Amino acid sequence: MRYRVKLSYPTILVIGQDEHRLFPGQEVELPESAEVVKTYEGLGYLEPISGVKSKTSKKEGSDAS
Repeated sequence: MRYRVKLSYPTILVIGQDEHRLFPGQEVELPESAEVVKTYEGLGYLEPISGVKSKTSKKEGSDAS
């Protein structure tokens, strides 16, 4: 899922073996199932970008055809 970084400082987020560099205002792709992502979202450090859901809807629509 895509998120907008709401932090006021750069940070590194490690999820499993992957390292994600987060900068203020940046849009990043992160796994929404990771606990640290859920925590950052709950604290307001990450804001989900709603435009991504429309891509999922298109895939679901093509499967139904």
